[in-house]
Amino acid sequence: MDRIKTAIQKITLNDNTFSGESFEPTLINFFFGNNGTGKSTIAKSIGLPATTEWVPGAVPTDYDLLVYNEEFIINNIQSYGNIPGVFTITQQNATIKAEVDKKASAASNLRSKIKSNGEAIIAEQEKQKKIDAAYEKSIWDLTDAARSKYKETQVGFTRDKKKFVAHLEGCSPEDIDETALAQLYALAYGAEDTRYIEYRGVDASTIPTTSLLQESIVGSSDTAFAKFVHALNASGWLSQGHKAYQYEAGKKCPYCQQDLPVNFEDDLASCFDEQYKKSISELEQFVTAYKAVMNAIYSLLTKNSKNPFSCDLLPEYKAKFDLFMERAQNNVSLLKQKTDNPSQTIALPDLTDTLRELNSIIEQINAKIKEHNAVLDDRSKKQQDCIEQVWHLIAFMCKSEIAVHKSEKGRHEADIATMTQQLNQEKTNVEDLQRDIGRLNQNTVNTTAAKDSINALLKPAGFQGFGLREKPGTQYVYELIREDDEKIAKGLSEGERNFIAFLYFYHMIIGSQSDDGKTANKIVVIDDPVSSMDSGSMFTVASLVRDLIAICYNNYEMTEQENHHDHIKQIFCLTHNPYFFKEISYNRIVENECVNIYELKKLEGNKSVVTPCTHSDDCVGGGMVNYSPVKNTYDALWSEFCTAQESLSLMNVTRRILEYYFLQICGYSSGDLRTELLDKHQKDFEATLPDGSVDKTDYNLASAIIAVLNIGARGFNDGLYFDISATQPSQIRSVFKTIFFAAGQQQHYYLMMNLH
Repeated sequence: MDRIKTAIQKITLNDNTFSGESFEPTLINFFFGNNGTGKSTIAKSIGLPATTEWVPGAVPTDYDLLVYNEEFIINNIQSYGNIPGVFTITQQNATIKAEVDKKASAASNLRSKIKSNGEAIIAEQEKQKKIDAAYEKSIWDLTDAARSKYKETQVGFTRDKKKFVAHLEGCSPEDIDETALAQLYALAYGAEDTRYIEYRGVDASTIPTTSLLQESIVGSSDTAFAKFVHALNASGWLSQGHKAYQYEAGKKCPYCQQDLPVNFEDDLASCFDEQYKKSISELEQFVTAYKAVMNAIYSLLTKNSKNPFSCDLLPEYKAKFDLFMERAQNNVSLLKQKTDNPSQTIALPDLTDTLRELNSIIEQINAKIKEHNAVLDDRSKKQQDCIEQVWHLIAFMCKSEIAVHKSEKGRHEADIATMTQQLNQEKTNVEDLQRDIGRLNQNTVNTTAAKDSINALLKPAGFQGFGLREKPGTQYVYELIREDDEKIAKGLSEGERNFIAFLYFYHMIIGSQSDDGKTANKIVVIDDPVSSMDSGSMFTVASLVRDLIAICYNNYEMTEQENHHDHIKQIFCLTHNPYFFKEISYNRIVENECVNIYELKKLEGNKSVVTPCTHSDDCVGGGMVNYSPVKNTYDALWSEFCTAQESLSLMNVTRRILEYYFLQICGYSSGDLRTELLDKHQKDFEATLPDGSVDKTDYNLASAIIAVLNIGARGFNDGLYFDISATQPSQIRSVFKTIFFAAGQQQHYYLMMNLH
């Protein structure tokens, strides 16, 4: 169910124990909370520019804000009873009244125009808001891909479209190279923060060379067998076979299995002279060195491949690495052919060009590694550069949309500014008319009715022998005097002083404190008006507050038969007293459209919160409805038990709780209760002192408490002699707790004390 909005539509609290706490008041607003929960802070904050938001078209000068709190009492009840003037308009000169009515009519017509123009301005502003929202959504959708791609640069702008667009409009558009930007983003916001070692290059000069590969290595012996072998060009084959099988074959040929000649070894040796052996040895050494270099290069390049650094050059590196190894293996195969057949000439392909290309790739990879490591050393600067470039790019993407919207919005805002200027002039004219009315009314103020009314209320409330009179020689100043000797009354109690102050406050609202106040609308704030008052004064104040609430309610529905005023446009009532709260709110709780009820609570960390007292309506129609935070009289007694400071008051509350719970609910008689508690659980109320004696202080106090059950409400027990005023409240509370525990009712005690 929507609540009526009037005058003040929102209050945000940040002082004392409040932090960012806000609520949205309606016509009539009740607040209930214990002392220290922030009631006074709320009362002082209402109407302040920093905390108060007014409904569209309303300004603070439209209302008189009247606040009753301790500050009001101090400022208005001074020197034992001097009260600043009370004004009300009752009689008017006929000529002045006609002029006032004329000006009032003109002011009324202007107010109608102000309302109409204000509504038109609001409509235009709402129209612009919708245009802005559509524009912001289009920009948001248009930039979705870029914002997602460069997500880390959008911190603080990922949810609020309005905030994002406002920032974007302040960025200059630039056509950024997206390829370079993507690389910068990857460097600045890469997930890893590992520093990498650089790849090692290959020194091609370490690859050995020899001229033996182009030479045919053969022996120079001229024996018949040697000539035969040379003629077959089989010296290599023969040498290879001899090395492989000379020990396994024994004296037989490993190929034909015939017995070898006796002089075979000599004939074989004759085929290979010293030069041949030397060349073969050099060839073998070269092959060994060549393979060692190839293995070393392979090991180095393989180690490079295991470097965890990742970049787009790795596939090219691997391909070149594989090509090199393929050519290296081919060269090794050629060398094997040479060693198998030394007489064969071979030419090894040069690997230098391949290694040069591979080293070029390694240098490029190392450049990226250096750049990566440099980013780690200066990542914050890279990130800032990346953020700026991304915003420039997005601004460039939306350049035309932003330009069109700014142009159209500028024209619309100019129209609204013209309308606002006209509205302000109309308000100025109303203020001028109001000042004229005030000057005309200065001579028509009559204070007698207000003074008489206050005096009439003092006697029924128990203030016998006191009255108000105008201070001689001082206009609009009153004195509280004793009727018997007409001397200024001194020594008023705090409750009496507060009551007089509230009666004055009440007539400020019913009448006015300004000469032209009859036509002024009012916002009323009442903060704990019944502090230190007795029951008679409290009842009177509650009745007067209900009258003020009724005037405010007339703005919602004119149902009050005895009061047709509606100049109280909004009212706030704050109290810690559950009885007073029930008295002023019982007939308004069901008015869900124009009444708000709040409970003030203090959380851990000394933080206060404002909690709306609403719950879901189970009846047909549903919606949220009000409920009272003051549950019932019994709950109120427990609340007063927790806050009472004086022993006599606390003893009275204790008696009423025990009498209601144990006698009415549990069914004990006072005699039975004494037997069950004091006789059977006497030791629970006694303490043994260090000297061995028994302290019966708590026992005696418990006896006194039980003795007054069903007596305090009717009279006195002549046999009871106990000075309760000498007992500390803390001791009364301790004994009270022990009574519940001795009776086995600790769960009820915990429940009512809100303890776990």
